[in-house]
Amino acid sequence: MKKLIIAANLGNLRVLRHLPAGEDPIEQEHLAEEPGESGRENVKTLQETVTDQSGRFARGTAQGFETGMSYGEEHNLISELERLALKKIVARIECALCAEGNPPWVLAAPKTILPRMQRALNPAARDKLLNTIGADLTRTPLAVLEKRFLQPQS
Repeated sequence: MKKLIIAANLGNLRVLRHLPAGEDPIEQEHLAEEPGESGRENVKTLQETVTDQSGRFARGTAQGFETGMSYGEEHNLISELERLALKKIVARIECALCAEGNPPWVLAAPKTILPRMQRALNPAARDKLLNTIGADLTRTPLAVLEKRFLQPQS
């Protein structure tokens, strides 16, 4: 079975360790969340990043009528913020893997960022990657994740 399961999106990271069944019949295999590596990263929105709206200048309108046109440009600011958030979350994943000794692992991330996340990983992490899942499982309850990952495949 997989050693680590990492569920991530641009703002959240969950590191789940697979614990096998013990000698005691009550002890069944289960997943345990690593509290140190798991957590939420604040992803800035466009309004939090820029201090003002794009420029508004009055254009030939009727007197006393206050309207304006926007001449500002975004300059790919949204894609740059997404790229920086992806870089941060990949660094946190690599740190969690390194702390565990680079075990075999599974990555679950939204389909929209999964390919870019895989390309951003270092070669050592990519080599140990067993499987990827194109779904955002960062808010999925632990019991549901256990059913999904620990049931025998038929």
